[in-house]
Amino acid sequence: MKVAVLFSGGKDSTYATWIAQRQGWDVESLVSVLPKGVESFMFHFPNMRWTKLQAEAMGLPYRTIKAGPDELLSLRVTGAVASDYQKTRIDQICDVLGLKSFAPLWHKDPRTLVNDLKTAGFKIIVSGVGAAGLDETWLGKEMTDERWTILEKLSRKHGIHLTGEGGEYETFVLDTSQFKSRVSVDEATNRWDGQSGYLVIEKASLLRKSAN
Repeated sequence: MKVAVLFSGGKDSTYATWIAQRQGWDVESLVSVLPKGVESFMFHFPNMRWTKLQAEAMGLPYRTIKAGPDELLSLRVTGAVASDYQKTRIDQICDVLGLKSFAPLWHKDPRTLVNDLKTAGFKIIVSGVGAAGLDETWLGKEMTDERWTILEKLSRKHGIHLTGEGGEYETFVLDTSQFKSRVSVDEATNRWDGQSGYLVIEKASLLRKSAN
């Protein structure tokens, strides 16, 4: 099956790509939608410019599309986990065009998804936060086992969705088993307004993995 993947560079869309490849689907292209700004309800904003680097690391074709007035796009695979808004909107436009939409992570248990990401060896950093309990110190930090444990406690305390599906936080993937090279964040700064903010990657590069 030939598919295109709606790709944000975050953990969910990267994992959806990983699943599609494991199922033997032909990923013809990663498609990143450049949103109008941080207020976008449909698409990730932080560091979309670096999705091209991730696509190169995976050896996959890549294209970008500027978001239109209603931010709709027809695609085959998405990384939606629990957002009815995102999935419903994508399903509607796919129905009109006679395409099928697949969301392999849809309604997957958040704890199971986190464990899957760990097992698959995903190296993930936090690229944006916007919820109680998540402050500026999270920006740019890798999601280690310890941080996932802390996040789970904050999830119970503050009602944060463990996978950030409500926009509580955003992520950026540095490495997975399907990356031929890993992404290195060489320069970055924080944009923080006192309650929420995001990481701006100023400079990034690909580093070859060791043979081991």
